[in-house]
Amino acid sequence: MDKKKLLTLVGVVGILACGACYLPPLPQHKYPLPPALSSVHKIAVQVEDGAAGNLFDPLIMSKATADNFNALWQEFPVRAETFNAGGPSDTTLRITVLRKTVSCTPINGKPSCSYEMIASFTLTTADGRILQSRSQASSKFGLWYQGNSLPKNLNANPFRQEAAYALAMTAGNLFLSSPSSK
Repeated sequence: MDKKKLLTLVGVVGILACGACYLPPLPQHKYPLPPALSSVHKIAVQVEDGAAGNLFDPLIMSKATADNFNALWQEFPVRAETFNAGGPSDTTLRITVLRKTVSCTPINGKPSCSYEMIASFTLTTADGRILQSRSQASSKFGLWYQGNSLPKNLNANPFRQEAAYALAMTAGNLFLSSPSSK
């Protein structure tokens, strides 16, 4: 019986050693970009608050949205960065938040709020030619929040991170997903 246990142990160690040490790493699969974006490597993200009140800082929201875009869409061969007027980039993604709405309902005695941002998304080349555009698209997310209205400062976490995540997810779904997967 001890011989079988020893043989099993040697087999397991051998499999682990070969798998962990001697085999090459698996290649990471990169998804192809849609044909209109095939030559794009860098997207400069510019988020603006076109809604009444200008409740968030455009530079802070642009950086947070670019960071979330890179994390969410890492399997695509394109990277996002914060918009810099003089900086080089293949394209510019301009996101203009047109409206922000909130609806809150109590769940288990705590207010849970659902936020929706209606925004326009425009992807342009360095020379200003429009590659793709959507005049209105919805980005939704939910938060546990005290009160039943938008906070006075939308730059504060966790709102900023959730809003940037929602905008980055919407942008990727609009521009990176192929028409057949939508």
